[in-house]
Amino acid sequence: MRNWIIGAAALLAVAAPSVAAAQTGYVGVTYGNADAGGAADEDFYGAEGAVAFAGSGSIVIEVNAAFTDSDDSDSAAGLTGHVYSRNDSHLFGGFVGVSDSDDSTTWVAGLEANKYYDNWTLAGAIFYGNNDDVDADGYGLNVEARAFVHDNFRLNGNIGYASVDAGAGDDDVMLYGVGGEYQFASVPVSIVAGYNTADFDGGDVDTWTIGVRYNWGGTLRDRDRNGASQASVAGVSSVF
Repeated sequence: MRNWIIGAAALLAVAAPSVAAAQTGYVGVTYGNADAGGAADEDFYGAEGAVAFAGSGSIVIEVNAAFTDSDDSDSAAGLTGHVYSRNDSHLFGGFVGVSDSDDSTTWVAGLEANKYYDNWTLAGAIFYGNNDDVDADGYGLNVEARAFVHDNFRLNGNIGYASVDAGAGDDDVMLYGVGGEYQFASVPVSIVAGYNTADFDGGDVDTWTIGVRYNWGGTLRDRDRNGASQASVAGVSSVF
């Protein structure tokens, strides 16, 4: 199993459902484990953040960032910028991101969209990615559903696919994930957890994470409809 699969799976899991309203966001810390069977099994830890800024009219600019490290492998960092238009019914826009681990740099770009319903959101993204350092490129998509039990309790699930040409061989990757986030009513602090599986041709990578976030910008539903809500649906592009 390639070493970069573990780092990619860790970044995928850390890029969990996000938050915020215009000019609002969150910062948080995470801890998790990535298990690739006989290839590797390691714990990791890191930090994450997101912020959304109101542009002109309905235009929003969003930035997501994540950093992970472990005792057994190199650290990895990612930064993604989004520009989109959003109203009470839907969101549509695009994103560009970069991630780096041990001098291996990946660039991704794609389109994203959300459709809002009363108590849930359907989100999706398509993307293209390239990493010249490992001679890999490819494309993929991700679909995510976010259900709100109440304004400060969200459950989410996603399914994704990526086709990666990695020089000596190709990989078709299926991705599945579930998670949730709960924000306390008395303080702007939330607990977030997630579990993801990346099913490569050569094996599986199972990743779980837990984390704590400090939020500003309202309830979880407010953040989904008015803030930095795109980190999780675009984060699947880190399979490169």
